[in-house]
Amino acid sequence: MLDKERIQAANLGRRRRGSNMERDQQKQRIVIILGIILALLIIAIPVYGWVTTFIMPPRVTIVRVNDTSYNMGYLLKMMRMVQRQSEAQGQRVNLGTIPFQFVNDLAQDELILQGSQAIGITVTPEELTAQLHDEFLQDTDPDRNVTEADLLVEFRERYRQFLNQIQLTAKEYEEIATRNLYRDKLEEHLGVTISDQLPQVHLFGLGVKTQEDAEEARTKFARGTPFAELVAEYSVDPEAIRKDGEVDWVPRDVLDATIKDFIFDDLVVGEISEPIPQFNSETNQEFFVLYHVSEREELREVSQANFESLLNLAVMNWVVAQRELNDVTTSFDSNQYAWLAKKLQLTTNLQ
Repeated sequence: MLDKERIQAANLGRRRRGSNMERDQQKQRIVIILGIILALLIIAIPVYGWVTTFIMPPRVTIVRVNDTSYNMGYLLKMMRMVQRQSEAQGQRVNLGTIPFQFVNDLAQDELILQGSQAIGITVTPEELTAQLHDEFLQDTDPDRNVTEADLLVEFRERYRQFLNQIQLTAKEYEEIATRNLYRDKLEEHLGVTISDQLPQVHLFGLGVKTQEDAEEARTKFARGTPFAELVAEYSVDPEAIRKDGEVDWVPRDVLDATIKDFIFDDLVVGEISEPIPQFNSETNQEFFVLYHVSEREELREVSQANFESLLNLAVMNWVVAQRELNDVTTSFDSNQYAWLAKKLQLTTNLQ
């Protein structure tokens, strides 16, 4: 009987020891697993930082026009090109505005390329080659006694040096040149729609600091003081004083949309306008403008400067219309800007 009890007690002890060993082994497995997880986390943190810093940002799409997209890596490469060109002239890149403008221009240029192709505009390889030759041989003396072969050698050397300076391949730079050619051809296409003679007014302007100054100038004008004398007395713009307040002969659409209808439809020749409030974004100050039309012509030849303004407006309106017809997205936020600025700071040669 005692032997049986001893055997049972021994078996119970072994079971307890076995149970304790299993619990200890289970605890050890948990500790090992937790250790592995902790080690993986320690490894993952710098890997994640490396991926988010070096791998992901360059691949983020910032511009997409239909099926064509450009990423942060492309923007960085283009901005480094701008940086090298600016620093070669001893100037810093304005990082406050240029990156944002570049993103907008990139979307616009791609939209112009695709939209131009859709209406039958093309750029041939021969036209691209001619454009590059003009660009890099434009300062060549036409009276020099050189052969075509000599010019070709000179072009290739200048082109090679330029690509080395901006650190782009020939293919990458020629893509930029191609987009520029499409813009030039679109301007030619739209330019023929602009009449060389349009209704115009001979416009003068007087900018003053306060509404009180404006009202005082209006009173003096009503009493017979010439507009040029009022400009000399009240104007805050030295250039306007030099030109007696003359703006130019201008067609309607050259003027800002907020005033063009008033100037052409309401302002009587020989009269002076009510003071129109304006805001100077550079000084963050309000000022007031008085307008005066001295003459009006129903048809007058459009000056080159006004033609270029009208052409820029035509291109802008065309691009706006194309945006409605195409799938266009741009995305460039503060985090992407900070990443770009940091990368450019690492490659600047200016201290």
